[in-house]
Amino acid sequence: MHPLLARQIKKKLPGKDISSGPWADFVAAVDAAYQQADQEREFVERTLDVVSGELTQANEQIRRDADNRLRDLSRYYEQTLELQQGMIVCFRKEAGVFVHTLCRGVLATRLGWTAEKVEHHQLGDFLPPERVAELSKVYEQAWSGEAVTWEGVGANEDLWYLAQLQPRFQDGAVTEVILSAVESSELKRSEAALRLAKEKAESADRAKSDFLAVMSHEIRTPMNSVIGFTSLLRETPLNSDQERYVHMIENSGEGLLDIINDVLDISKIEAGRLELSMEPVDAVLVANDVVEMMRARADTKAVQLSVTTLTRIPHFVHCDRARLRQVLVNLVGNAVKFTSQGSVRVELSYAHEGHVFTGRVVDTGIGIPEDSIERLFKPFSQVDSSTTRNYGGTGLGLVICRRLCEALGGGITVTSTPGEGSSFEFSMRAEEAADPIAAIQQTAAAPARDAADDPLILVVDDNPTNRRVAGLMLETSGYRRLDFAVTGEEAVEKAKTQSYDLIFMDIEMPGMDGVETTGMIRALPRVTATKPWIVGLSANVMKETRERGAHAGMNRFLSKPVKRDTVVEAVASRGNSD
Repeated sequence: MHPLLARQIKKKLPGKDISSGPWADFVAAVDAAYQQADQEREFVERTLDVVSGELTQANEQIRRDADNRLRDLSRYYEQTLELQQGMIVCFRKEAGVFVHTLCRGVLATRLGWTAEKVEHHQLGDFLPPERVAELSKVYEQAWSGEAVTWEGVGANEDLWYLAQLQPRFQDGAVTEVILSAVESSELKRSEAALRLAKEKAESADRAKSDFLAVMSHEIRTPMNSVIGFTSLLRETPLNSDQERYVHMIENSGEGLLDIINDVLDISKIEAGRLELSMEPVDAVLVANDVVEMMRARADTKAVQLSVTTLTRIPHFVHCDRARLRQVLVNLVGNAVKFTSQGSVRVELSYAHEGHVFTGRVVDTGIGIPEDSIERLFKPFSQVDSSTTRNYGGTGLGLVICRRLCEALGGGITVTSTPGEGSSFEFSMRAEEAADPIAAIQQTAAAPARDAADDPLILVVDDNPTNRRVAGLMLETSGYRRLDFAVTGEEAVEKAKTQSYDLIFMDIEMPGMDGVETTGMIRALPRVTATKPWIVGLSANVMKETRERGAHAGMNRFLSKPVKRDTVVEAVASRGNSD
């Protein structure tokens, strides 16, 4: 009998005879069940032992495989970090101090940032103090949560690198910063080479522009003499053939002078030496003057010329009068040149909100193909070669106009239809200016001066407003012996016959400028280095212009707008150096 069954019978059926009768069969059946259960339990235990052993072996194999794989991956990533050409650095902030947790890469090795020196160390452990201070600022910026790009250099300043510092966050707080860097030495060398090449190119361009400027000046001076003497020659008795020859010389000389002026202007612009003389300008008057100047040429072709103001335009705007006139002369001149019949309209407007003066020159001329418009603004370029043959020109005028408008804060646009005409619209920033004449008339009493001093003074300026302003300043200060000239040529002619004590000379005049005019006056007989005393006037006199003016014989320079006290002081102190 099964031991467990025997204990149960003894405990539950004490003294009971179970060896015979029904109880014997029942006990035998239960005993058989107990025996069967023991056998099945032993089978399950043996099975579990076998399976457990197999699972243990499988688990051990998996763990060994995982360890091997992890070691392989670790070696792979370490080798990758070590062999990658850049640099990976990780750091954290512990107790207020930045400590590096990783430093790998070929770039790191070349910088001397080995793992042994950097990992678990602070910046001061492997960098000099000046680099520590510089890099600490970058680390702090990145630790504040900002992605930072930084350019660094090695100790010998021959190894440059570009680094990106990217913070890592956990629960909204920075827990680590990863610095990844690549070498940028080649890029720096390329930049240096490009910079050097650019400087050489600019130097060569400046040398070219300087050469053109010098040659233009050298050619323009004798050309002015040729034109001047030709005009004098026309006043002498001539027969018909001689008159025709003189007229041809004069026209050819003026054409050549126009070309020289264009070359000089473009050389100044390209060399960055364009001087702007900003002053109060009556823009509508300038436009009307240009149209009147072109009217005779237009009348020979029955072309109607007109000026229209589309909006209210301030009486005076702050602008460069000579450059505004130059743009209008070029655009209106081109419109008349390329229009055989019909009209040329000059439309003016002003945007008070942006202080922008706009002019539009609209003609009914030959027009321009759309694919040729952009060529108009390339130096020495025209729509086609037949344009030069039929109409002449250097192809510089529109280039100069665009550069001038851009220098004055605006630009030029073109719309055109072949066979119907063109519209050139230019703009320039021009703030409203006070009336300079009214300002002089309202000025308080004139400054004190020596009543015995009564010099003969010549004012040379192409701007009628400037001439009036200068005249009022001098008259209200007690100087009555005044004379005026509109052009450099007129000033030279006046200086031949009058012994002036003082000349106020506008530097930026069209045609013969103030510097050339001064040189020609100084070359006249009976003229000395200080008689007349010549004062150059300009709103923006660059150093080289001052030097050129002084070399030509100018004694002093005043910046526009001039004040009456300054003008009176210039008169009183003539003969004394600045």
